Amino acid sequence: MVDEGRTPALGTDQTGSETSEAAGQGTSGRARAGRIFGAIVIAAAVAAAATFAVTAGVPDSDVVARVAAAQNLGATGPLTVSGQVVAGMRTPDLGAYRWAPTGARVDVVGTHTVATAFFERGGRVIAASVVSGGSIREPGLVVAAPAGVRVHRISLAGRTILSWRRGGRTVVMSSVAVPQPWLVALARGLNTPTTAAPRG
Repeated sequence: MVDEGRTPALGTDQTGSETSEAAGQGTSGRARAGRIFGAIVIAAAVAAAATFAVTAGVPDSDVVARVAAAQNLGATGPLTVSGQVVAGMRTPDLGAYRWAPTGARVDVVGTHTVATAFFERGGRVIAASVVSGGSIREPGLVVAAPAGVRVHRISLAGRTILSWRRGGRTVVMSSVAVPQPWLVALARGLNTPTTAAPRG
C-alpha cells in the first residue's frame, strides 16, 4: 500500500519536472529568438552605415575610387544596347570594340549619380561609368592623352582603374581581368573617334 501511495507522487513529480523543462525550453527558445532578432537588427544597422558611408560625405578626391568599388558589385539590371542611356546619361560605347553589353547599375556616390554599363568578352568584364555633377579629381598618373584628354590610372585591390574628363563629366572605366594596355587602348579609342578600334 505504501508503494501504491508513492506512485501518484512520482507521477506528480514527473509532471512538474516536465512542466519545468518545457518552461525552460520556452525561455531558451525566446532567448534564441531574441538573439537572432538582435543579430538581424545589428546587420541592418551595419548595412545602413555602409550605405551612408558610400553616399554621404564623400570628398570629390575619393569619388573615382568609390565608383570603382561600386563597379566591383556588378550589374543590377539589363543593358541591351551598347552605349545605352543609363540614368539619363550616355555610357561609353564599347560595342565597336567587340565588347558585348551585359548589364547596368546606378549608384549615388557623395553628391554624384553614377551610371555604369558592363561589357563582356571572352569571360573578361569591363565596367564603364559616367559621373554626374561638376568636375571631380581624376587620381593617378596620366597614361595617355588622346586628343588632349588626359587619362589617369590607379590600381586598387587588383583592379585597374582609368578615369578622364570629357564633356564636363568624369568617366571611370575599370576591370580586374583585362590587362592595363587593353584598357588604355580602349580609352584612347573612346576619346579619338577617328582612330581604328584597338585589337585588345
